[in-house]
Amino acid sequence: MPTASGLGVGVVGVVGHAWRLMAAVALFAGFGTGGLLLGFGVFPVLRLTAASAEDAGRRCRYAVHLGFRLLVWAAEALGLLSCEVEHSERLCDLKGRLVIANHPSLIDVVLLIAQIPSARCVVKEEVWRNPLMGRVVRAAGYVPNNRADVVLGRVVNLLECGETVVLFPEGTRTPLGQSPVVRSGTATILLRSNRQAVPVRMRMSPRALAKEGNSLRSLPRCRIRYTMTVGDPIEATMFAKRDASERANARAGARLLTRVLAGTDRCAVDAQ
Repeated sequence: MPTASGLGVGVVGVVGHAWRLMAAVALFAGFGTGGLLLGFGVFPVLRLTAASAEDAGRRCRYAVHLGFRLLVWAAEALGLLSCEVEHSERLCDLKGRLVIANHPSLIDVVLLIAQIPSARCVVKEEVWRNPLMGRVVRAAGYVPNNRADVVLGRVVNLLECGETVVLFPEGTRTPLGQSPVVRSGTATILLRSNRQAVPVRMRMSPRALAKEGNSLRSLPRCRIRYTMTVGDPIEATMFAKRDASERANARAGARLLTRVLAGTDRCAVDAQ
């Protein structure tokens, strides 16, 4: 027969979980409302008052950054998660650099863009077609992930122009129980642009909103702890061989980037 103290702990646990669910629903609703306000209210004003289309895009990206910072602050204040950024100073000067990260959860992009004021991001094509979020990503000058060759050329051009680009090189969230696998296209971008990649290893405990079990009902009963470790920049010279073909060098680069984001390469170990 359960004791009074045992029942009390159980009741507190149920109430706490119900609170987290309500808070999470409120945040997701806030995310949608924020997208609506940005797309139909803030962005049109920013475009009208900007000196050029480039300036308008920069302002819109900064507005997205501020919105994501607000969401992260609210999630931390509500006790849903905590986020620690190790070596955050390495995110201060990212002009002409490709920021790559593993992808354990649905909220990775929010946490990462919240740290970078004016980054372009490669987004899924379905987001681009979404009637609400599509307005946001188009105004911000993000890159739709439709055809691989088109995306590759677009990102290379942006990096050469001194832009910061955020890319999740797995293409989708990492399946539970598996390590991240980087596609060779990411290494090809480094080879063709002659620019650096800044790796960000994202870890969360416990896992939530993953590729499997991504509903709000599967949220853990405790605070999610996020750690983002920013590694040293990676250059194509670290994996490319002069006498090898681009395809062979890209495969070698993909293997290196995979080890870095998985935390099994010295490049990542030194950063911790």
